[in-house]
Amino acid sequence: MKKFKYLLILSILISYPQISFANKYGKGELKLSPMVVDYFIYYIRGKQFEYPSIFYVTLDGTDAVYWYCSERNNCRSGSASQERSRCMAVTGRECAAFARERIIKWKTDLNPGKGKISKINSKWSDQEIISHLTKLGFVD
Repeated sequence: MKKFKYLLILSILISYPQISFANKYGKGELKLSPMVVDYFIYYIRGKQFEYPSIFYVTLDGTDAVYWYCSERNNCRSGSASQERSRCMAVTGRECAAFARERIIKWKTDLNPGKGKISKINSKWSDQEIISHLTKLGFVD
């Protein structure tokens, strides 16, 4: 009887499609509020011994959460589901990852989510960062 229960549970798990969090990055149109843009600039720059790890934003672009690492080369973020849950707990809204380190991963028609066009330089001025976000379609 126990074998039957295990077999039944296993067959149910295999037959239903799995929810995957492999693609934790957002995609589609997103407009960031001025507050989130300022928050993103602060995240990009960091401070001494604070290296950007991952930046989550609400799907409406009005709130965000981010994490830093204390070491540049040994920086691992948590699991996507834990990060998303933490963002939802803090903001009260659905979230998705916007940037990993200094690369904007949110995919749009203008942003492929990788390469030189998606990268933000921490030495850029506020206006240069805002201009780049505007070019990628995240700011009006």
